[in-house]
Amino acid sequence: MPMTKNQELNRQRKKKKKIRRRLFSLMVLVLTGIYLPALWNWLFSSNTEIAVIKTATLEVKTPMTGVFLRKERVLDAPGTGILIPSVSYGEKVAANQEIASFITREMRALVENYRQKEVAILKRVISEYENTTGSDRKIWEEAIEKQVSKLADFSNSGDFSELGTVRSSLDRVLEARARTVLENLGANSKFAPEKEELERLKSSQIKSVQSIRSPASGVVAYYCDGYEDWKPEDRHSMTVQIIDEVLAGETVSERWITPSEIEVTAETSYGKLIINDEAWLVFCISNDMAKELRVQFEKEQMNGKTLELQVELDDMNQRIPIEIEGFGESDGKRTVVIARMNRFIEQTMDMRGVAGNLILQSVSGMKVPIESLTNINQVDQTADIIIVEMYKARYKRVRIVARQDYYAIIENLEGVSQEELVNIFDLYIVDPRNIEEGQVIEQ
Repeated sequence: MPMTKNQELNRQRKKKKKIRRRLFSLMVLVLTGIYLPALWNWLFSSNTEIAVIKTATLEVKTPMTGVFLRKERVLDAPGTGILIPSVSYGEKVAANQEIASFITREMRALVENYRQKEVAILKRVISEYENTTGSDRKIWEEAIEKQVSKLADFSNSGDFSELGTVRSSLDRVLEARARTVLENLGANSKFAPEKEELERLKSSQIKSVQSIRSPASGVVAYYCDGYEDWKPEDRHSMTVQIIDEVLAGETVSERWITPSEIEVTAETSYGKLIINDEAWLVFCISNDMAKELRVQFEKEQMNGKTLELQVELDDMNQRIPIEIEGFGESDGKRTVVIARMNRFIEQTMDMRGVAGNLILQSVSGMKVPIESLTNINQVDQTADIIIVEMYKARYKRVRIVARQDYYAIIENLEGVSQEELVNIFDLYIVDPRNIEEGQVIEQ
């Protein structure tokens, strides 16, 4: 029976669909053959960040707060009046050296009158003999040039804290030059009356002015903070609470300023003398860090040595070497540490409560980010690092020597085979998450 027209159309449609299905299946088969290797590589390899192991130095620091204890002697005023410093703030003095002159208020006007007459006489002498020549002139010029050079240095550095000291030195040089010229004049000089008057004024001033001398050798400071009664032996009784209270009340002093004169009353202190052979820094750190520090301290003691570390203080560019003496009380969170120092005493003499960092270790070795280590054992400080060898991931066990913030210094375990060693310039995976042993790593 012949097919109708509709049946013929349906047969042709079915035939075309069958051909399209075969073509689609063939295309799928071809595409699968082409992209299957890429799919396999995507499933079983990783585009992971890779870095190179390098050597570096890692400093292990911990925050600290502390107080200074020094050998200090308070300087009391001999009466009510005016003190005129003879030495600058921070200047070293010998025992029995003059550090200030004391004038009672009643004698102040008289002394100032003497002084003005002295200056007037010396000015007349200098104006008359300013063109003198010879070896003496050269000596004075060199002395003046030295002080002017200091002024230029301060101007270039921008630090004018010692400007008053230089000015005083320059005034003393000019005054000494004028006095020398006057003393060398003969008895028949026209300045003979002035010379006699100067001697008389000098004698009168000596009678009116009392010389204040240093009771011992040390460094002079014209500032007291109220803790001068602390003695070196008090360092063993310092607590976390005392340190916190001192730091909370700490104010910035007018550092290294030498006043032109100081008004004083009887039996009050106007400054102090600091014996600068040694001082102590008593500070507190976290209990965890104190435990590590105690282990280092006891280890050095067993070897007959002292534990020497460094401290960096806020607002101070230089590090202070310290020697750990022992440990104090703990408040449950922080522990007190006692340290001795014999350097930078003058530079820290106007500080009492301080904050900064204690440098526990300075270690050099193979430095990697802590996040690149996995399976960390907190007991023996070992961990795994994934090394890339022949495009594959290899887990290798290492020891953590030191860690600080985001980095660690690692070293190889003892007795491992050559194949298990980690070396400088090895490639390692920065983020070891989801990386399996033997996994193919694209570089």
